[in-house]
Amino acid sequence: MPFLPFVLLLAWQAISRSASFALGWATSLFFGYVPGSKGRLLSIMALVSAAWVVVVLGFGLPIAAGWAGERIGLVERNFDLAWYQVWGLVAAVVLTPPVVGGLAEIGGFEEPRSVGRWLRRLPATYPGTASLGAAVLLMVLITPFLAFQRVRQKRVVLPIPLVLHDGADDSTVTEAILHALDDAGLGAFEHQVLRGPRSWPLRTMGFAANHLLGSIVHGEPDRMVNDGIEIMSYATNIAILGPGEEAHRARAAISRALASSDAYLTWSPDSQELEAALAELRHRRSGGGDIEADLDRFRKRLDTAAVNADEWNTIERLRLQLAQDSDADAPAPGDVEQNANEREVTIAAR
Repeated sequence: MPFLPFVLLLAWQAISRSASFALGWATSLFFGYVPGSKGRLLSIMALVSAAWVVVVLGFGLPIAAGWAGERIGLVERNFDLAWYQVWGLVAAVVLTPPVVGGLAEIGGFEEPRSVGRWLRRLPATYPGTASLGAAVLLMVLITPFLAFQRVRQKRVVLPIPLVLHDGADDSTVTEAILHALDDAGLGAFEHQVLRGPRSWPLRTMGFAANHLLGSIVHGEPDRMVNDGIEIMSYATNIAILGPGEEAHRARAAISRALASSDAYLTWSPDSQELEAALAELRHRRSGGGDIEADLDRFRKRLDTAAVNADEWNTIERLRLQLAQDSDADAPAPGDVEQNANEREVTIAAR
C-alpha cells in the first residue's frame, strides 16, 4: 500500500480542519471556554485523539483483520505493506495514547504533576484517548446542527468556568444556581438530566475527563430549563443558552451565587489560590471580622499576579463583590456616634 502515508496525511488534514472548526463552537456549546495554555493543550490532545481513533478504526483494524484472514486462508493476499509502513502504523496505534496521557500530565490538568501517576495510568490512556477522540468526532457531526439551531433561534451561548473543590457535592452547586435564578426573577427552572444528541459527546467524554484531564465530572450532564433559557452543567463548565438580555442576567446571577459556593470560577492553580484566599476572607467577614486592610493587601497581590486577563477580571469582580458586601455590613458614621452616646448614657446611669 504505497499510498497509505498519503491517505493518512489527508485523513489528518481533514480531521484537524473539521475538528478545529467544531471545537471552536463545541468549546462554548459543550465545555465552555478553557483559557490559556490548558485550552491550547486540550485542543492538541483532542485533535491527536481524534486522529488516533480514525487510524485505529480506518486502518489498524481493517489491516489486522485482512492479515489474519490471509493467515487462515479466508481471503486472498491483498495487503502488501513495506516494513516501515507496518511499524509506523503499529507505533502510531501503540504510542499515541501514552503521549496523550503525558500531555495531560505536562499540562497540569491535575496538580501536582507526577511521572509516577502517568506510569500508573498508562493502561487507562487507551480507553481515555478513545473517549476523547470519539467525543471530538461526535462534536464534528453534531455541532454544525446545534450552531444553526442557535442562530435560527437568536440565542447566545455564555460559558462560566466551574471547578468543584475537592470533596464538594455538585448537588449543592446546582441548588445554588437554581436559587440564584429564582432570586434574579428569571422564573422557575426545571432540573433535568441532559439527554439526546447534545449529551452524547459529554457522556463519551466522561472517561477521558475522569482519567486524563483530572476534572471533576458530575454524575450526569445537568440541564436546567424554563421557557426561554437553557443551562447545561457538566465537567468543568456551565453553558447558558438563551436570548441575549436574559442569558446575560442569568450569567450575572449564577456568577454571584457561585462566588460563595464550593467551586472555583477559574482554571489555573495560581488563580484558584487567589480565589481560596478570597474565600478565607469571606469566611472571616461572616464571623464578624474586619477585613478591610486584608482586602487592600489582596488587591496589591492580585495586581502583581501572573494570571491571564480573563481570570484576573473574574477574581477582581469577586474582590469587588466582597468589598461591597463588607462595606454594607459596616455601620454608618451616624450609627457609630449614636452607639457611642448610648454607651456613655449607660455608663453615667451606672
